[in-house]
Parts: sequence; C-alpha cells; structure tokens
Amino acid sequence: MKTKRVETALLIGGGSGMGRASAVELGSHGVRVFVADLNLAAAEETAQAIAGRKGQSEAFSVDVSSSESVSSLFRELRDRAERLDLLVHSAAILGRTVFVEDMTDEEWRQMVAINLDGVFYCCREAVRWMKIHKSGRIILFSSVASLTPTPGALHYSAAKGGINMLGKTLAQEVSKYNIRVNVIAPGYVETSMLKDLPEGFSDYILKRTPLRRLGEVQEIASLVSFLASPEADFFTGQIISPNGGLVI
Repeated sequence: MKTKRVETALLIGGGSGMGRASAVELGSHGVRVFVADLNLAAAEETAQAIAGRKGQSEAFSVDVSSSESVSSLFRELRDRAERLDLLVHSAAILGRTVFVEDMTDEEWRQMVAINLDGVFYCCREAVRWMKIHKSGRIILFSSVASLTPTPGALHYSAAKGGINMLGKTLAQEVSKYNIRVNVIAPGYVETSMLKDLPEGFSDYILKRTPLRRLGEVQEIASLVSFLASPEADFFTGQIISPNGGLVI
C-alpha cells in the first residue's frame, strides 16, 4: 500500500546537530514539525529556523528517559494534531570515554535510559497513535558504533546496537498497520558531539575512513527526507549507515 506525503512529524532531539538539520529539512518541504528536546530553548531555536523558512513548527520539552514525560508530550500533541505521520528519534548522549572496569552503574544506567529506553517509550506512543490511521513512518538514529566495536564506549555501543534490533523487530510487528520503520546509523558527522571525544580521535577516524572526511548534517537530513517520502515506501526494517566507508 502506497503512503501519502508526510504532513505532520515529531522530531525528538531536534534542538541540535543532525536532529535540528532534519527538522529544518522536513519543514522546508511543507511538513508541520513538532520539535522536542530536553533543552526547550534549543527546540525553540529550531522551530524559529523552520518558521523563518515559512514552515510550521512548535517546540516542546521532553525527557526521553522518563516514560511519563514522553507520554505527556504525546498527550499534548494529540490535542494539537489529528494524526502523526512521522516520528524521527535522534535524541542521545555520548558520555565520557570510559573502559568497562572504570564504568559506574550510574553511567551505564544513564546511557541506556536516554539512548535506548527513550527510543522504546517514543516508539510505543507513536505506534499507539499511528495504528489508528493505519499509516506512519518511524526513523530511528543509532550509530556506526553499533556496527563495529568502539572501545571506551561499551555502554554507548550496546545501547545503539539495541536500537538496531529494536527497529528491525518493530518493523515486523507494525507492518500490519502500514507503518514503516528504518534506522539510520551515521558515521562520524560534524556536530558539537565530536567536541566531547578525546583529543586526536577525529584524526584517527579520518585515517580509517576511505572518503577522508567527516559527514555533514545536511547529508543526514537529506536521508531522513528521503525515508520520509513515498519514494521510500519499499524500505522497512533497514539499517542505513552513511559513514564514508568506515564500515563496509
């Protein structure tokens, strides 16, 4: 069954980086974009950027590690829109570089709570809404760290790997509702997150990347736009990794 053009989207983690670029890209194509982020001021800046391009957008605050916060966000959205055509979940933290013997319980739990639990909470609410209309798209962000071992980021890699299998399994579960689920696993992209990596790490990555450069947020945003389009109707349960050849 062919889908119609996306008219309403929720961008979780839309306050910065790839999330912001994706929100602005969708807004430029006439999509009404709800931007949600832990940092409300950042979400509002994204919404303003969309409005500056004559798009429609509203900003919201959400803590994806809290089931109640996510449920509250969706209740608020249901008061504003009849349906949700697209969920894009890009919210995540990177954390410090730490090896397993030095990792604390709190570091592990925080990483899983934000980077994996939050994806589950948002997908659950989105499916409950989308199934009513027998249509929808879900795009989740994992990472190239889910495809290749990343020492010093055991908790991050494990959580992102969980997203990959969550996306694949969810795609099978919700296909009966005409909902498509795909995962983007970006390589290293020029965002503020890279500033938190150890000194010299970017140079190390560039040497291992055949294309010898980092990714750009607009490249990821364009992929989101494609996966949100009717041209991507035959895509579901896929993990797509734009990474410059770092993982082949």
